[in-house]
This record gives sequence, structure tokens and C-alpha cells, in this order.
Amino acid sequence: MKHLYACMLILVSLATYAQKGTIHGIVKTVEGQPAPSVTVVLKDTRIGTVTDEKGSYTLRANPGTYTLQTSIVGFTPQEKEVTVEAAKTTQIDEIRLQESAEQLQEVIVTSNTNKFANKENSLVSRLPIKNLENPQVYNVVSKELMEEQVITDYKQSLRNVPGAAVAFGGYSNGFTYSIIRGFWTGARMRNGLAAQQYNGIDPVTVERTEAIKGPSGTLFGSSLISFGGLTNLVTKRPLETFQGNVNFTTGSWGLTRLTADINTPLNKDKTLLFRLNTAFHSEGSFMDWGGQRRFVVAPTLTYKVDNRLTLNFEAEILRSALTLLPIQNFSGVSVKNIKDLPIRYNQSLNSDDMMNRGGSEVFYAQAVYRLSDNWTSNTLFSSASNHDDEFVAQWNSWRNDSIVSRSVETVQGGTTDMQFQQNFTGDFRIAGIRNRMVIGADVYYSKSVNSVFVNNAFNTRMPYDTINVHRLYGPVSLDRVKTLRSSLIHARQSSKTYTYSAYISDVVNITERLMAMLSLRVDRYDYKGTAVMYSDYSGGYAQTALSPKFGLVYQPIKDQVSVFANYMNGFQNNGPVRQPDGNITNFKPQNGNQWEVGVKMDAFSHKLSATISYYNIDVTNAIRQDPSRAGYSIQDGKQRSKGLEVDIIAEPITGLSVITGFGTNEYKYVKADEGTEGTTTGLPGTFVNFWLSYKVPHGGAKGLGAGFGGNYVSEAYTNNEGGSLTLPAYTLIDATVFYDQPKWRFAFKLNNLTDQKMWGLNNNPMNPRNIAASVSFKF
Repeated sequence: MKHLYACMLILVSLATYAQKGTIHGIVKTVEGQPAPSVTVVLKDTRIGTVTDEKGSYTLRANPGTYTLQTSIVGFTPQEKEVTVEAAKTTQIDEIRLQESAEQLQEVIVTSNTNKFANKENSLVSRLPIKNLENPQVYNVVSKELMEEQVITDYKQSLRNVPGAAVAFGGYSNGFTYSIIRGFWTGARMRNGLAAQQYNGIDPVTVERTEAIKGPSGTLFGSSLISFGGLTNLVTKRPLETFQGNVNFTTGSWGLTRLTADINTPLNKDKTLLFRLNTAFHSEGSFMDWGGQRRFVVAPTLTYKVDNRLTLNFEAEILRSALTLLPIQNFSGVSVKNIKDLPIRYNQSLNSDDMMNRGGSEVFYAQAVYRLSDNWTSNTLFSSASNHDDEFVAQWNSWRNDSIVSRSVETVQGGTTDMQFQQNFTGDFRIAGIRNRMVIGADVYYSKSVNSVFVNNAFNTRMPYDTINVHRLYGPVSLDRVKTLRSSLIHARQSSKTYTYSAYISDVVNITERLMAMLSLRVDRYDYKGTAVMYSDYSGGYAQTALSPKFGLVYQPIKDQVSVFANYMNGFQNNGPVRQPDGNITNFKPQNGNQWEVGVKMDAFSHKLSATISYYNIDVTNAIRQDPSRAGYSIQDGKQRSKGLEVDIIAEPITGLSVITGFGTNEYKYVKADEGTEGTTTGLPGTFVNFWLSYKVPHGGAKGLGAGFGGNYVSEAYTNNEGGSLTLPAYTLIDATVFYDQPKWRFAFKLNNLTDQKMWGLNNNPMNPRNIAASVSFKF
């Protein structure tokens, strides 16, 4: 009887199941991209599911009429009436969310348990492909990590990039440089477009930073990136809910920082969204003299015209004043290591005046239009203007271990960068094979106008004084600099460049697990030359370059593990050279060619994200001196940079985050000028970054957390390359505690826990032990 009863139950269940109908459909973003992680339910029932990575969903229900509701946290649900028939499949017309792929990704990131591991973004490849589908290596530093580390200086955040080091440039001002794969790389990209900000970047505007590794000329050109890669700053965008955050931070050396992030819809249907970020920052220095101040205001606006067209507008106005760090020439000293210099660690040789006063204005506009189910148009424009109202660079020449000659160079002026870009992205099939393609073109315009103070010999550097570092001396005075330059010629100099480019990139799914990326760019560089005083532009030249890219990705474990290889090309334009015999030699562009192999992981329900790769970059067509003809230049130079990189982000248990990165780099001049060939750049060769944090997820202590981590950077200029002093290796350790609640957040940070003495790649000492405390109010 028991078996008979069981059989009857099974038959009844099967009959009931057969009477049910099926609902199947796809949810996509406003651009027509698949929308994963969207909740789909039949309203007023317990029937529901979540869309997969292709935006697909399937529901089963008894016959009848229902209201199908699609929703995701933070956005307005959409509803559609559906009728279910017994034993039949109801196919739902494609549902389009009002949100873009980028807005949707923000929600997915928030819900992802491994909060620091999300790398998905269409800006990296200008295509909506996943990290595991991309044969290129890139790292992401999120605003969540910056908040946990109490970042008050944007440069500090780049310490989280594996295999990289933070550095100042030739002029140690507010501009941000980093060392990536052996090359100096400036922070010149913003939302994928040109936006150089010489007077600083404030963290308040930053959603995340993408460090895109390797020569990337195919999609990003050559004007603003290096052969080692680029850093792309992604700004905060408006959201559909009213929310805000006001933060106050204080700390050592008079640190005072006040920020606000306010977001609100401007109408009831939430098609007009507004967000405002602003910050005031003031800070002194641990050295005898120095300090900085800056103010930034950054409004953003999103207008969803309809389900096809979305418009985004951004602006950022920044004003800053800071003391410039001096440029040092140590050719006269007896020591070989900078730690042995006969001065105090905090002894300043420069100024207490704000020698760099200026600002920037950045504007950005975007129009995303869905042309069809398979194609989207993305039109972008950016403009960045920088101006130095006062800029005084200081040069210190050490004659011996005691005597230093100080000189200054003063400049006024600025730069303007503008870029217009048009992309068409498609997701379609040809003979059953999936293609994800971007076809694009852009125009880049750059102009600089500077006024320099020169003597009759057109020398821009003015002697200031000579001091004995062991006796009393005063800081460099801006008033005296103005007096010195009053008798000099105020010379105006300008230059401008146009670059016209077109490119195409296609990701082809040969199989579900095997993908190939094929890309090509043609670039026409038109340098108009330089105009001095009131002369016409002269010395211009034009050059055309091709930049190919090829990559392969195979996923032995679908959507969890991928093995990849790439060939990537970058280029840098070379101007014509007048040889000693009077002839003009037109050189080809210099090329950087990389091959790389590695593996990527996104496993254990996103609890482990990892990338391991080995790369080799050969720089060819470098210009060098002809060894057989004195004074002549030839183009057969070669340099090589190679190394290993590891990036691991894990959440082994809920609340515990582990971030670690490792990188080695070996750079060598393979074929170069006499005395240079066989040497290195002298830059560090080993880099380690790590961060370990825990936040209590449940119970009475929920929100209480602590973090611990830092960096190791090996010594630089080991062989005193170019007369530079050796910079010792250092290990920087930071620690933080925080208490995060729905309405407020408190954090305390101890930087340089061990109080280690460290020197940056600009030869100036870095901060000793210091503290920062912040409190945030959320609404």
C-alpha cells in the first residue's frame, strides 16, 4: 500500500507539473547588453528567479494571468502583464531596463560578497566583456578600498596596483605618476578619454581607478599612455535614489579635509538624476617648510530621454596651491646612498610659499543611443584645461656635502586637451559565431601656452643663492623670485597637436570557451610645431602609425578559470632630426611590442579573484647616436622590459578581505648609446602590495572592523645610474580601525606604523609616522 500511495503521489505531481506553463524571456540594459542578477517575479506570488549572466530567465506557473515584475536594488521595478497557458511556453518580448550597464554594474558590485574584486567594466576594452574574457591584464582600485584605507591623496590609492610604484615626475608638483612595467606612466585618462590634471586629482570624484597593463595603442593611442600601460580614472555617476555622505578628516601636520557626496533624482519618474561631489583639503608638511591646499566641486547630471537615449554630463572645477618639492642634483656629494646625506630627514631646502598656484576645469559629455537590439552608439566628448597662475620650479645643485646652489625657473600658462570620440558597439552572430565588436574614431587636440622668464641668452633658470646646509639659511621666497624675474624677458611660447584615429576590435567566440580578440588602429599624428613670442608655428611634422593587437582566451572551467595570451602594440611619434651635414632625417614611430601569457580566476562564487601573468615588452625603432659617425642619429635602438605579476583578491570567510599583489621587472637597454647600452633605468625591480581587513558581518558588533597592510619597494638606482644616489628599499606598513553603521562611519588610520625612513623616486623623503581620523554622516 505504501508503494501504491507513493506512486499515486508521483502521478498526481507529474499531472500537476504538466498542467503548468512556462515563462521565458531576456532582460537587457538600455544599451542592449545582457542584464545579470535582475530579480524576476510574478507579483503577489512566491514564484521568482534571478537572471543569469546572459540576462535570461525561466519561470513555471499555473495557467492564468499574472503581473511579471523585474527589479534590482536601487532602481524602479518594471511590470508587464503575461498570460500562462497549460503545457505551453510564453515567450516574453525582450525587457529593457532604464539603467545602463555601468549603473547596473554598480549594484552588482555592491551585492558581490568579494567587495574589492569586481573588475567588470566596458571602458577597459570599449566592449562589455568580462575580465575572464579579456586577454589583457588590468587591475582595479575601488572607492570602497580607498574609503577603508582613509585615502586623502589620490596618489596613495595607486599603491594598491600590483607591480607598480607611485612616483613624482620631473617637477614634483601635484601631477600623478606611477611606474608600471618599468615605464613612467602619468594619470592622463578620465572615463577613457584625455583629461590631464597637472594641479592634482582629489579622491572625492573617484569611483575607481583602472590600471590597464601593457602597450595599449590600439584603443588608447599614444599621446597619453606609456608602453607599460595607463591609469584610467572613472568618476562617480548619478544614481536613482536620494542619498548622501558628508565626511570630515583631520590628522597630523594640520590635516583638515571636508568632503560631501550628494545624489538625488530631480523628477518623479527618475529620468533626470543629479550628483554633486565637493571637497576642501588643507595640509602642512612634516618638513621644515611646505604645505598644500585645494578645493574641488564636481557636479554630474544624467538624463534618460527614453528607453533608447541616455545623456551624461560632468564638470569638475579644481583650485590648488602647494609647495613644490625641489629637483636635486647630487653630482658633487661624496655619498652614494641618499640615506647618508648629511642633513636631517625633515630638513627642507625649498620654500614655505605656495609656489604652484593654479587649477583645472574638466568637462565631459556622453550620449548613449540604442540603435537596435544588437548595436549601440556611444558618443563622447571631453575637455580639460589646466592653468598655472604661478609656477616656480626649484633646482638644487650640491657642490659638495655642505654647499648647495639654489636656482629657480618660473612659468605661467597652461594646457588644453580636447577629445571627441564616436564608438559603435555590436553583439551579433555570423554563421552562428558570436561577435562583440567596437568600431570607433576619435579626434584629439592638445595645445600648450606658456610664458617663461628668460635672460638675453634665452636661459630660463635664474640663480637664487648658495647655502651651507649646516648653517642658518632661509626658505626660497616668492617675493624675491618676483624681484629677480622683473628684469627678465617675459617670453611666450605655444605648441599644438592634432591626432586623428580610427580603430576596430572584435571578440570572436570560436567556441563557448575559446575566444579571440583582433584589433587594429590607424593613427595620424599632426604636430603643428612651436611658436615663440609672436612668430608663426614652425618645426611641425606629420606621421602615420598602425597599431595591431591579438589575444586568445580559453576557459578550461567556464566562467571560473581562463588561460590567455596576447600580443599588443604601442607607439610613440618621433620628430625629424637635422643631421650634422644639414640633411633632415624623418624617423618612423617608436614601437613597443608585448607578448604575455597568464591565467585568470574568478572562482568559489566570486570569493577568489586572481591573475598571474608573465610579460615581455620590446621597444624598437628607438633613436640613438650613430657609433660610427659622431653627432649623427640612427634608428635601431632596442630596449626590453620583462617581468612577472600576481594579483589576488579573496574573501575566504564572510567579512574577511585579503588583497595581495606582487611584481618583478627587469629593464635593460639592449641597443643604445655608448655608456647606456647594457644598463637599466635604475627603477625598482620588485614590488609587493597587501591589505588584510575584517568587518564584523553580524551581531551586536556588526560594522566594526580593522585593516592592516602596506607595500614593499626594492631599492632604486642601485648602480647610481645617471649620477643618481641609491634610494634604499622600504617596507611601508599602515593600520586602520573603523566602525561602519547605516547612518555614520568612524575611522582611525595610522600610516607608516614602523616610522620607517623612505625616499620617493623624486629623491625627496616621504612621510614618517602620522595619523588620520575621519567621521562620516550618511543619509
